[in-house]
Amino acid sequence: MNKRLIWVEDEHFSGWCCSVCPWGITAPRLESTVAALAFNRVAQEDFDKHACVSALTQP
Repeated sequence: MNKRLIWVEDEHFSGWCCSVCPWGITAPRLESTVAALAFNRVAQEDFDKHACVSALTQP
């Protein structure tokens, strides 16, 4: 399984999500590029640490 960090945006949600499971992190409204880069870094770190539910149930 190759999970990927994907950006999802619609009228109800904007943020980073897992391509395989329901994991996601909502993007706050950020006023600067520095803040956006920091948010993206934190999202990537959290994504790298999460374990997909589907990955835990597969042999």
